[in-house]
Amino acid sequence: MTWGDLANKPVNRTRRAWCAALALALSAVAAAPAAAQSRDRATTAATAQAIIVAPLSLVANQAMNFGRIAPTPAGGTVVLDPDTNACTTTGTIVRVGTCRPAEFSGMGVRRMRVRITLPTTITLTRVGGGGTMTVNNLALDPTPDLVPIGNGNSRRWEIQPNDGIFDFRIGGTLNVGANQAGGTYDGTFVVTVQYQ
Repeated sequence: MTWGDLANKPVNRTRRAWCAALALALSAVAAAPAAAQSRDRATTAATAQAIIVAPLSLVANQAMNFGRIAPTPAGGTVVLDPDTNACTTTGTIVRVGTCRPAEFSGMGVRRMRVRITLPTTITLTRVGGGGTMTVNNLALDPTPDLVPIGNGNSRRWEIQPNDGIFDFRIGGTLNVGANQAGGTYDGTFVVTVQYQ
């Protein structure tokens, strides 16, 4: 029997057709991963954040930050204005970096009155010990969410937003000592909002 005789038989033609179809399918499967691998792609993770302000509450949104300071033999101050987010210096110290007032959010109802109490000083202590600095002359920026009631010195304010959520910022004066020891200085302070 010759090849020509086999080629003419229906069984052999069917077998050859199946083999050709199988070979074509295998070549497509083998080529698919190579095509997928040739595409460039990059992934990364991101974060999401939300602040929930409950009724008659107070939330700290942002920490007070005076930036980075190079001390000198004379010392000086860094004054953080909560209205402009700007820092100015006195003396011969040098300051760079971001200046940020502390920021808080509260929630009452429109036209409700609140009394805000700030500390008189904040003590910052060097991480690891070996030094302190103080922040005094604390200043409050309530705009635009709170308006003063009375002469403004009573620390009473009226909530303006319709939803009752209000923000305010606090700055102050950082007192940098002569030849202040290098390092990171941290401190905490308490702000009280009394809803009336």
